[in-house]
Amino acid sequence: MGWPGVVICGQIILQTVAWGFFCFLELRRGVALPSQWAAWAKANPHTVQWISTQIATILAFFSTLLFAWGVRQSITLHLHGDGMALVTFVSFIKISTRSLILNPRRRKLSLISIAIIILTGVQTAGWSALITPRAVVISTPLMGREINLSSPLFNQIHNDGLDWCVVHSTKQPAFIVSQLESGYTAVEGDLSFPTILTVMDQTFNSSTGGILPLNSLPINASALFQNATTIPATIIPTQDLPEALDSSYSFSQQGFTADVSCEFWDSEDETIPNLFWQNNTVSEWNGQQYYLPGNITFWSLYSDCEADYGGVYFNWSTAYTETEQPNYVLTIACPYQESYKLIFDGGRDGLYGFMGTTVCTVVPKITNVEVSYSDVINITTLPGDTIANITGAPALAALTTLFNMGYFSQSTVSNSMGDRLRSLITEQDGDIFMRNTTLRATEEFIRGVTEWSASVFRACLWSNGNFSDALPSITNLSASGTFYSDSIGWIHASPITWLELIPGTIVAILTIFTVVLGVAHHAGDVRGEFFDPSDALHLVTASASGGLNEVFTGPRQDAVRETENVNVRLGTIPGRGPVLIRSTT
Repeated sequence: MGWPGVVICGQIILQTVAWGFFCFLELRRGVALPSQWAAWAKANPHTVQWISTQIATILAFFSTLLFAWGVRQSITLHLHGDGMALVTFVSFIKISTRSLILNPRRRKLSLISIAIIILTGVQTAGWSALITPRAVVISTPLMGREINLSSPLFNQIHNDGLDWCVVHSTKQPAFIVSQLESGYTAVEGDLSFPTILTVMDQTFNSSTGGILPLNSLPINASALFQNATTIPATIIPTQDLPEALDSSYSFSQQGFTADVSCEFWDSEDETIPNLFWQNNTVSEWNGQQYYLPGNITFWSLYSDCEADYGGVYFNWSTAYTETEQPNYVLTIACPYQESYKLIFDGGRDGLYGFMGTTVCTVVPKITNVEVSYSDVINITTLPGDTIANITGAPALAALTTLFNMGYFSQSTVSNSMGDRLRSLITEQDGDIFMRNTTLRATEEFIRGVTEWSASVFRACLWSNGNFSDALPSITNLSASGTFYSDSIGWIHASPITWLELIPGTIVAILTIFTVVLGVAHHAGDVRGEFFDPSDALHLVTASASGGLNEVFTGPRQDAVRETENVNVRLGTIPGRGPVLIRSTT
């Protein structure tokens, strides 16, 4: 093979390793270390950096060594042949040793020397950037499935499981607290306060967004709903998931929400149905003249609109309070075009008088959301929502939830929903209860509860065998997602990452070109003993033996300039080995 083969093969091997590893990372979109190694690397970043730098330095050293060897051997080949100008000879020796050439008369050689110094110097940085393990995120595609709330079948079918979930799902004991908290956290989130909401052992940032979290394992739902079994696994991995120090995943899913607009009641507003109030104080309660600590007052609000489902009449609401504490919130709802008019009445004299009679227009909507699953589920709403049919099961489930929320919040002395709204408003306005603050808080409260109701409704449908077994086609909406594995390894996703390999590649190309050119022109001229042009002792002895002392007349500038164009070559004098002699060609 000889030295040309060693130099060329060495550079090719180095570049094959570099570009092969780079392409491998690009094709795999990253490679993570085994979990134990990754944990060690994360705990010892300085040691990892030191080891990687040492390896990078060694690889860059071999590349530079091959370059220098190739240039020196090519110089020797040229000297054995026609020879070369003395200035060229000295300049290429400097280039082989990566020394700086500052010769204003030889700008080209000066630029070449600067370029070589830079290219060989930054090879270490390129290798280090390529091989140093760092924090990586490996992405793996996921598939999921969920219930399609926009399916027209919801408006057409009659199913016991579906009807039960519409009317009763959010009334279960497991949801009484989170029902009110869903509205409270939605308002807090709208105010940019850090809030979390826990629903079915899942933690959300501010609101559920109307989604049911996708999961890779079945969930026991017997404690959540009557006659329920399990919520099935809804995540389908498309390939084995990599090991990770930490992980998260995201999905594009279908959400559910409502556009809510609230105003105080205007008796002349023709879009609001007729409202009727009634109250009656009961002075005899269970045969006694007084009910401790006072009389009971019956309050009612109703409308002549038609609004009922499954025996629930949304147009009529009642409350019983102690006469001395008329603290109530009455809730009714009436359909209006593609929306519902949700009406709250907080009386005039009690704790909730700030609400007066509030009329909210609620437009239920199917949304597209991006869901990020980590310690807390974060939901981002995407463009492309559609209005949900107000007579469809999802909208009716939300309406039932809102209606029941007002009813079950009521006691004889207070209303839990009213207490939360009052607390939220006083956080901002004190006891002033500004109009805009009150209406905005009410809107966000309703939106939060609406989204929460859709999440519970989905869970109820999944776990109800009467529904999920009879109507599997309604649950076939697919969701696409990505699993993110946080680890330590290698990844090069940037379009310009390949630039870190360019210096080493250029050095390799220059090395191979120089060797091939020298061998092609002067391979037949090689003869005599070994001569190293970069060795100062070889140069001195070869120059002295060849009689170049007549060429050099001193270190003066003009004398040096006169010798630059002298052509020299390697010759042989018997008994002295290779010598530098003046060439006549």
